[in-house]
Amino acid sequence: MKVAISFVSGVIVCSLLLFGANAVIPTLAETDDLGSESENLTQSFMDLLPDIEKIYRESLIMPFEKAESKIYDEDIAEFYGELLDKTGLRSTPDEETN
Repeated sequence: MKVAISFVSGVIVCSLLLFGANAVIPTLAETDDLGSESENLTQSFMDLLPDIEKIYRESLIMPFEKAESKIYDEDIAEFYGELLDKTGLRSTPDEETN
């Protein structure tokens, strides 16, 4: 019996919260002309987000570049450098500027 009363009272409280939120939060906002302003807002929000692709690429490449700096034998270093170039794991100067 207590469980049923608790369940019903919980449903009532949640319904009242949803009804109150619906009354406070406008869902159909009318505006005159926000076309250009919304694009500016969207772009400013996009500038706040980090560049996930760049972070992923850096995290992928950095261990290989660190390993290359620890190779002291010239033949192995040359082979390793060619391997990085062929597999596309070496960052090129035009990728760094993007």
